[in-house]
Amino acid sequence: MEEIKSPRKTVMLSGGVLVALAMIMALVMAFSATPAGIMVDNRQIAAVKSEAQAEAVIADFLAEQKTLADSEVYFAENVTVAADIKADTVVSYEEAMQLLAEAATPVTDGAAIVVNGKPVVYMGSTELANNALQYLKRSYLPNDSTMTVLDAKFAEEVIVEPAEAKVAELCDLNEAKLALKGIDTGVAPISVIVVLEKTRTEEVPFKTVYKNSNKLRYGVTETKQQGVNGSREVTLQLVQTNGVETARYEMKSTTLVEAVDAIVMQGAQVQTSSRSTTYVTEAGMIWPTTAKRISSYYGTRSRGYHTGLDIDGNSGDPVWAAKDGTVLEAGYNGSYGNDIVISHGDGLKTRYSHLKSISVSAGDKVTIGQQIGTEGSTGNSTGAHLHFEVIVNGDSVNPLNYIK
Repeated sequence: MEEIKSPRKTVMLSGGVLVALAMIMALVMAFSATPAGIMVDNRQIAAVKSEAQAEAVIADFLAEQKTLADSEVYFAENVTVAADIKADTVVSYEEAMQLLAEAATPVTDGAAIVVNGKPVVYMGSTELANNALQYLKRSYLPNDSTMTVLDAKFAEEVIVEPAEAKVAELCDLNEAKLALKGIDTGVAPISVIVVLEKTRTEEVPFKTVYKNSNKLRYGVTETKQQGVNGSREVTLQLVQTNGVETARYEMKSTTLVEAVDAIVMQGAQVQTSSRSTTYVTEAGMIWPTTAKRISSYYGTRSRGYHTGLDIDGNSGDPVWAAKDGTVLEAGYNGSYGNDIVISHGDGLKTRYSHLKSISVSAGDKVTIGQQIGTEGSTGNSTGAHLHFEVIVNGDSVNPLNYIK
């Protein structure tokens, strides 16, 4: 029991009465508290019931942001409390927190990953940022024990520098990797170049060598020697950009087993339309007529450049296709007289001019040794002969390299 003295009398109050008095005093103080304002750059964004509550809202908001950033946080703006304001509307604690989040920007002393002078990712510290870059490099290293990593680098200029960062923009390691790979945007701001070395054993396929045989008819082949594959050990240097191979270089090769060529004999014996036998040259053609005497060779002569070979003969001597092909032209052609042009594929053509007669038409398929006309002296000609040309990709070449 507490004794309260006064000049006239002493009043004794019980403990329960004291508690009741304390509660009444607290209620009186609460109802009599003056509203306070939360200010952002001198602009009031919320009014709460007291200065203590305003300070609590600010402190609690920063505490939440510190948890998100894992470092000290402050406002980019000037956030203060204005005491003893007049306010028609006082908001709750929760509403004040929301209004503060909308009006103020919490920032921290973090780090930026800068690519070619432009910040692309913000993180909580330079250590985290450097870890993110190493994590990015490792993500592009192949999981292949047969490869040795020689280098892993960025194609761009990439640096980490301290930077004030908004808490909302901070990335963790996984978010940073996704951003640096451009997973959301489809465009990776950083290209990781990885240089690898790989040594492996490769099979070396055998080559097939074709040789003419005068004992076999044209179109018939006979294998003289079977081919056998070889092997070699090769060291390669591979360059990958963001996991995709962009270059490959052979650094060293050692033959382990030599390959053995296959040798195939191909028939060179051709029965011509005149029932004579002739033979295919290594270039794959036959002499185009029965006559053998050459009266004018390919190349420069007194009357200008000669684009073919003139083979003297008698009027009416047979002329046959020097190689299988398709007739492109067959008819009279100015100074060439009666003229035939045959295409043999791959840009190769032959021309037969000054003919007495023509026995094929444009579009006909002809076989080697098939008669296509007879020697004559039509067009610009002084006597019976065959003007024969070989044309490769539009340019005339020396026919003797093909038929002799």
